[in-house]
Amino acid sequence: MSFSIDYQEWPEEDYPPYANGPGYIISRDIAEFIISEFEKHRLRLFKMEDVSMGMWVEQFNRSRTVEYLHSQKFCQFGCIEDYLTAHYQSPRQMMCMWGKLQQYHGKPQCCNMR
Repeated sequence: MSFSIDYQEWPEEDYPPYANGPGYIISRDIAEFIISEFEKHRLRLFKMEDVSMGMWVEQFNRSRTVEYLHSQKFCQFGCIEDYLTAHYQSPRQMMCMWGKLQQYHGKPQCCNMR
């Protein structure tokens, strides 16, 4: 449990399963479910967006099975070639990575600088 979350905000013992990290990919049916439930005001909101997503996927999971997959291409720290996401990049690195995406026609390349 996070130190910044108190019992009034989260009275449960544990968070639901959720995708932790700098990004995640969801299927269209999950996205449509979330949009529909949001428009009907049926989604509980929580200040940690990845936990919120976990709650919403858990609601969706009541009617259909959800499979969580992990990939090293969701880089928590640093960068690997052909990444899907790269967390904790400096503004200079982001500009370099953007330039390489354009130069290499969308193939992700790292920029190893600070």
